[in-house]
Amino acid sequence: MKVTKIVIAFAVMALLASCVSKRSINYLHDSSLSNTSKLFPNRKFEYRIQVNDVLSIRVLGLDDANARLFNVEATNSSLSLNDAALYVNGFSVDKSGNVQLPSVGKVRMQGLTVGEAQELLQRKINEYFANATVILKLVSFRVSVLGAVERPGTYFVYNNQITLLEALAQAGGPSEMGDKQHVTLMRQSDQGTQALYLNLGKTEVLSSEYYYLLPNDVVYVPAVGARPQRMNLELLTVLFAAISATAVVITVVQNQR
Repeated sequence: MKVTKIVIAFAVMALLASCVSKRSINYLHDSSLSNTSKLFPNRKFEYRIQVNDVLSIRVLGLDDANARLFNVEATNSSLSLNDAALYVNGFSVDKSGNVQLPSVGKVRMQGLTVGEAQELLQRKINEYFANATVILKLVSFRVSVLGAVERPGTYFVYNNQITLLEALAQAGGPSEMGDKQHVTLMRQSDQGTQALYLNLGKTEVLSSEYYYLLPNDVVYVPAVGARPQRMNLELLTVLFAAISATAVVITVVQNQR
């Protein structure tokens, strides 16, 4: 019977080692949630244009000659405007924070929101052209999702806004080995790289100022040190079946003595 006890003890230790808390597996756990809704106020941080950003600037209502200077699609109607084409044909913010535009010259964009930059550029264009409409977009808005996710990589954002959960969804979400309690967000600033942990297991992340991502943010999902219990269900079933069979054999042998 000592052998049986040893085998059972080993199985229990294996079971405990293979378990992962539900908090490591599930999103946004909050015991206060019920059938009624709960508001999580967001603290949005509106992005301001930085050096090396790339802007797509279209000016509508111009004659053909001037339209070709601003609008990529006017140079070749069959051109496919993919990410690379938008980047190559966009207007880059130089190290002084300016954008060099045809006819208009240098316009300082650094430190402005996308909306403010469009309004400024509209005023500048109005000085040179009548009845022209400016459309400005940030085409260098991309985020990277790395680590224990289904599809790690860099993803372009086309609506000037993306949340942490949306970025993870783009990457297929954390894998079964992903640790949702210690997701690392890395963000560039003038002083260097800022890094912090975000706990996706708690609803507090919905109110975090880091819930909305900024261009060039990097999200890293680490792997947990153990496999979730449900992934080992078949293994444990076989293990307990073997324990039961061993116990039966030992009992039979001892009864025959």
